[in-house]
Amino acid sequence: MKTASNSIKRSLAIGAIALAAASLSQGNALSQETTQINLISAPFGTGSYVMGSALEEISKKSDIGVTITHSESPGFVFNIKKLDNEPELKTNTIVGSGGGVQGLAKAGVEPFDKKYPGFKLIANYNLNSSWLATLDKNIKTIEDLKGKKVAVGRRAQINWAIQPVAILRDGWGLSDKDVNIQYVGTKESVDALLDGTADAAIVGGYIDPVSDRMMLSPQTIEFLASGRNPHHLDWGADMVTKAREAGVSMANVTIPAGVDPTITEPMAGFADSVAWMVAPEFPEEVAYKVTKLILDNIEQFGEYQATGKLMSPKGMIYGWDPEDIHPGALRAYREAGLID
Repeated sequence: MKTASNSIKRSLAIGAIALAAASLSQGNALSQETTQINLISAPFGTGSYVMGSALEEISKKSDIGVTITHSESPGFVFNIKKLDNEPELKTNTIVGSGGGVQGLAKAGVEPFDKKYPGFKLIANYNLNSSWLATLDKNIKTIEDLKGKKVAVGRRAQINWAIQPVAILRDGWGLSDKDVNIQYVGTKESVDALLDGTADAAIVGGYIDPVSDRMMLSPQTIEFLASGRNPHHLDWGADMVTKAREAGVSMANVTIPAGVDPTITEPMAGFADSVAWMVAPEFPEEVAYKVTKLILDNIEQFGEYQATGKLMSPKGMIYGWDPEDIHPGALRAYREAGLID
């Protein structure tokens, strides 16, 4: 009996070891099947930062075998330079970017110190538009900003600093000697306007390129909730065109009246795509899975931020040619019937 008992114990022990080994093997297999991808977006508090966090959370809830880890960055210019300086990141990193900053990078013009290879589109998640607001009743047009302090985003922020300054410079002909540009950040710019250390500040929001619906950015909403009565400055369609022809990519758009009660009439403005992009070296299958993830869960983005409700399948590729889209993403769009 004792011998039989020992035999049973040995059998049970062997079985337990085998089960543990199988479980460990299965766990290792699952771990190997999950691809870890980095996403660097924009400064904390911006719409791009929130949308990047949303994509991270959605990826963690999915079973596509790709997990995205999101972190903030100083801005889109920084993202391009970082992948150039650290080429090993090109195969596992998604970056916040857009058409405007891509054009500057490829041309090698300020704020870039050389020509940089272009990235490929995964998906637009917004179309960004910004303009200047003031609390000074004597500032009625852009021309009235001569001799004034204008607060904008950080130098590396394409939509909140580079493009607006380009319109001032190349559109309206206002040089640094004419206007005191303060590169302080998005939230900091409206704070400066409220506390009187700036005469005008950058505000704005996001437009659905398909329906033309618009939502204001977080710092703009906070600013307008202050109870002050700002005046919003029209960029002028011709001035936007001049800035684009001078070399800074952007599109003419109309800011709709009523997006806020203080915007009583439509304004001529500009817009730029705000997108998730990757280097050409990024794996095709991973790009396909990430694009499918966004398409299949597009309605969830609105649960994380109001601007997510502006996303649409057609809007994800709005303004881009097929050759600008990563091959893996292009396959997903063709399967969805969005591109021939």
